[in-house]
Amino acid sequence: MGVVLTMRKKSLNYLFLLLIFYSILANLQAVKGLEYNYEFTEIGIIDSGNSVIGFQCINNELAFVMDVTNRIVVFNITEPTNIVELFSYSIYLPHDVELDLDRDLVYATSSNGVYIFNYSTIDSLQLLSVYSNYNHSNYIQVQGELLFVGAEELGLQIVNVTDPSNPIMLDSWIDPVGDVSQVYVMGNYAFIATHIIGIDMSNTYLNLKVLDIFDPTNITYVSTVDTGENYNGGAPRAYNNDLVYFNDHAFGLKILNFSDPYNVSVVSNFTDGGFYNDLELIDGDIAYLADYSFGLKVVNCTDLENPFLIGTFELDWRTLRVVVKDTRIYLATFTGGIRILSLEIVTVGISAFPFWIIGSIIITQSVLYYSLKRNKK
Repeated sequence: MGVVLTMRKKSLNYLFLLLIFYSILANLQAVKGLEYNYEFTEIGIIDSGNSVIGFQCINNELAFVMDVTNRIVVFNITEPTNIVELFSYSIYLPHDVELDLDRDLVYATSSNGVYIFNYSTIDSLQLLSVYSNYNHSNYIQVQGELLFVGAEELGLQIVNVTDPSNPIMLDSWIDPVGDVSQVYVMGNYAFIATHIIGIDMSNTYLNLKVLDIFDPTNITYVSTVDTGENYNGGAPRAYNNDLVYFNDHAFGLKILNFSDPYNVSVVSNFTDGGFYNDLELIDGDIAYLADYSFGLKVVNCTDLENPFLIGTFELDWRTLRVVVKDTRIYLATFTGGIRILSLEIVTVGISAFPFWIIGSIIITQSVLYYSLKRNKK
């Protein structure tokens, strides 16, 4: 008889633990079901006095601005309500800028190549060298001590900058049909956007291609990406595992499956009629989009089948770039300077409300059971 009672007691204890487990699980699911909106407030403006084409920053301290009036400008942005211009350097037809934080280097593209600066001293930019390819260089990306340069009809160029005062081109890949503009490097692969520039300077967009860059001295073609029914010259800007995110301008935010580099295709597409110039991916599935004619849009991509808008901030200027640093967002506009926003995440609802009820019932039942058990002793 004692053995039977002991077994019943153990069974009840197991049941009690099981109920607690399911209660915790149910409430965790409820928390996961919380829905949020992202709300923004403008807290400062970086005004170079002219038009902005490119932008990068170090934490929330220094900003490097590519000004189309032929210069790169450095600002102290520690206090967003009191932006201070530190210094500038003349560059002919600047376009893109990238940073090497480990070595205090700045790479700035121009009409004739890439300017390489050192910024370790706060009072100036020290020009170390100019990688001259004698052709307009648009987009650039840095990976370790290698530069990946989109050099239009001269293709993708890989440049060794182990010694930044003596950049050396390792290899180039020229598209057989079009020019190379945007470039995005992802591990051993590079995405390149190809197009043809007409006599009237109009663009005919060709396709997005994948190149193997494992050996930077021997770039090889891998595949052409299936970007869906239309392609508008975009290129990836972020990735999370095998998912690659790229802003395809008028054809929206497209998410690619990159599990097989030889067979890359679109698995999801978000568009609301905007023209997306840039994106940053935060927390693996929150996409910040620079919408050319609107401003900022934030899209939740947790559910690939149903990406949805969770925040916006409208501007009166053409928006070209977005950079996210902690709770600050920088929107580079062509003629409106760089608008600095602060972020507040607001809870707006619970999509899994029944789980709260279920969890509460289970907890209540468990507490009652435990109380009755103690009273019987």
